[in-house]
Amino acid sequence: MGSVPRRIWLVGLSGSGKSTVGPILARRLGYDFVDLDGLVEELAGETIPGVFRRGGEAEFRRLEARAAGRAAEATDVVVATGGGWMARRDIDRTSGDRVRVWLRVRPEIAIHRLSEDGTMARPLLAGPEPEAALAALLAEREAAYAEAEVTVMTEGREPEEVAELALQGLVGLAGREQAEDPEEER
Repeated sequence: MGSVPRRIWLVGLSGSGKSTVGPILARRLGYDFVDLDGLVEELAGETIPGVFRRGGEAEFRRLEARAAGRAAEATDVVVATGGGWMARRDIDRTSGDRVRVWLRVRPEIAIHRLSEDGTMARPLLAGPEPEAALAALLAEREAAYAEAEVTVMTEGREPEEVAELALQGLVGLAGREQAEDPEEER
């Protein structure tokens, strides 16, 4: 297997599989896995819904920025970001040698996955029509997600297959970067 980046950040909608695929990909690479939402909860000392109740989305985003800063210091890591992290314009999403992998999914599939695994209680999806809310979030965030260096469509695929496709994309990306680096030819 070719070389892969040492900092891999998974991005995409809630329900795209970041928290499921991330540990699989990390294990295959011998990397650590960090779930940004889990790190936010650790920093806050409470659940994400609790953070939203106490301080709203602004407080969550403040904690998310701190968590991302902490995660960005690590190497040999796969990071599962929150669904909105990639769309934030107030943070540097491209710093360091981080490579972003967009786990792409349609909102109706994401909603189905979230309802199956019992994680529908997400503050930004609260309300009578969570699928419509997720579709609106995708419309807001899609251009930012498309900035990712690697994209993997997750629909109809098992997590192991998604991890394998992400790994293939990362190896291919590393190969392209080496071919483009004039220092490598010396």
